[in-house]
Amino acid sequence: VPRLGYRVGVPAMGRYKECLNTDAEVYGGSNMGNRGYVEAEAVPMMRQAQSLLVDLPPLAALMFQCDEVGELHE
Repeated sequence: VPRLGYRVGVPAMGRYKECLNTDAEVYGGSNMGNRGYVEAEAVPMMRQAQSLLVDLPPLAALMFQCDEVGELHE
């Protein structure tokens, strides 16, 4: 089941690149994803001061990498 608007805590503000999406068409998936990038928001989640709001494809794994680091919050 797809999960739209799932919030995940991250260690720093900034722009996060979706560097792996196993639901991508190249892997035979439906190509559901986050259009390549997601911006961190100042919304606490999972013991972090900021978080990402992402769309999770069904039966897939996503990996994000902070591309443009903002302020580090603890």
